[in-house]
Amino acid sequence: MDEKTSRTSKIAAAILMVINLIIMIFCTLLFAFSLWMIASPSSLSTAIQFTGSPTVMALLEPEVLTVQLGVAIAVLATFLFFISFMGFYGALTKSQFLLFMYATLVLLLLLLECALLFYFSSGLMEKGVRKEDGQWSHAIRLALTCCEHNNTSPEIDRPPWSCCGPGGYPNNCTSSNIYKKNCHEAISSWLQRYQTAIYALLAATHLILASCSLIRRRRSASRFLS
Repeated sequence: MDEKTSRTSKIAAAILMVINLIIMIFCTLLFAFSLWMIASPSSLSTAIQFTGSPTVMALLEPEVLTVQLGVAIAVLATFLFFISFMGFYGALTKSQFLLFMYATLVLLLLLLECALLFYFSSGLMEKGVRKEDGQWSHAIRLALTCCEHNNTSPEIDRPPWSCCGPGGYPNNCTSSNIYKKNCHEAISSWLQRYQTAIYALLAATHLILASCSLIRRRRSASRFLS
């Protein structure tokens, strides 16, 4: 029985270490990207232009690469790295305190992510795509190949470039080649199809990580008491 418990603890530790190591690497790259944005947004914009991807160039145009955005990304990357390191190091050293804190933070993150998802999805369902949403509105149009305008709209003389796809950037979008699908209908259809699955995936991922952390912590506590 003790051997089986030990094997389970090792599996839980392996899952924690692998997943959190991947997240830590991603956060490091994201933090480096944010530092580049803060230090030299012009050179970052030049590098993005060399990628050759119309979608990336359009969504990450020079006006978007601001110091404020860089600082926000750096803070987010640091926060997620801190949590992931806590899980990785706690699993490696069998620290009861780190494993408990990690499990708690993972569950709190689940609640926060579900709340944010509900807030943004409700806003999209109610208000649809709005011009003031900035790059988010462009990203939604490109992802769903939709447009909230149509050929009879009075403002159709200059539709947003994303209504015509990446090729419409920056001023090549006209009423003759806009997406025919309505954005509000496309968003509603997409959310009805995938929203439950997204909630389930978020819950499953966070619960698995929290459970692995508590399993590893329980094994560590039993060895300490023995």
